[in-house]
Amino acid sequence: MAIWIRECVSFAEDRQADRESWAAMTPDQRVAVVEQLRKDWTLISGHPEERLRRTARVLDCPER
Repeated sequence: MAIWIRECVSFAEDRQADRESWAAMTPDQRVAVVEQLRKDWTLISGHPEERLRRTARVLDCPER
């Protein structure tokens, strides 16, 4: 894995560099990075991996 470092002299420059970094990625790359961060967090925090719950509801529709 390649690690890129960019020095910034202000918080504003840091925010701009962050936006540029994310904008340079494809949508699939962004999703992959977020997924990797999520997996890393579950390992570091010790919390079990949480998944989305599947829920189905049957609603009564009033007759017209």
